Parts: sequence; C-alpha cells; structure tokens
Amino acid sequence: MVYQFKFSKIMSIKENEKERILNEYNEAVERFETVGQRLYDALKHKEQQIEEYNRKMMNGMSITELKQVQAFLDRTERLIEGLQKEVISARQYMQTKQFLLQEKNIEMKKYEKMKANDFHIYQEIQKSTEAKQMDEISLQQYMLKEK
Repeated sequence: MVYQFKFSKIMSIKENEKERILNEYNEAVERFETVGQRLYDALKHKEQQIEEYNRKMMNGMSITELKQVQAFLDRTERLIEGLQKEVISARQYMQTKQFLLQEKNIEMKKYEKMKANDFHIYQEIQKSTEAKQMDEISLQQYMLKEK
C-alpha cells in the first residue's frame, strides 16, 4: 500500500499560494528598492546643487541665476517630498506582503507537520500489520510442522 497524504491537494494549493505571495513580495521589495534609489539620487542631486549654489554665492551671481537656482531647488524639494511618500507607500506594501508570506509559511509548516505525523502513523500501522502477518505466517508454519 502506497502512502497517500489526505490533504495533499490542499497542501499543493497552499504551496501555490505561497509561491504567488513570494513573487508578489519580491516584486514589492524590488519596487521599494527602486523608489528608494530614486529618492537617494534626488537627495544626492539636491546636495550637489546646494554645494554649487554655495560656491556661486561666494563668487557672486546675478539675481536671475539666483532665482533659477531657487526655483530648481524648490522643484527638487517637491520631487523629494513626492518620492518620500512613494517610499512610505512602497514600504507599507512590502511589509503587508511580508506579513502575508509569513502567514503562508506558518500555514505550510502546519501542513508539513501534519503530513509528517500522518506518515509516522502510517509507518506504525505498516509495521504493526507486517508484524501481525509475520506472526500469522509463523503460526501457520508451526501448525504445519505439528501435523
């Protein structure tokens, strides 16, 4: 008799769900990293612009240039604020997917534990059945020798 886990189909479905959520989590991590990198680049660019602005201020610059630099810094600041919101949103999404993945992992562990316990019981039953069969064979052989 071949071992057949009674919840194998459910376990297969749960495994597929886990794989799907793992893929979604990996995509969420990738999105978070991409947005985070864009934010980092924008902050780095702003820092470089401020250094350039300070260097020009030491040497002197026209009011037109000053207005242009200030307008650029304002646009950069708005971009950074938007990216910060995106990073927060991406982080929350990633954390949600991480939580779901943890839940699926816990669920899979439960099914794996159930399968291991069920297989252990199956093995015990098999051993018991074999022992009974061996006892019966031994008894039959004994009875044949007695005749």
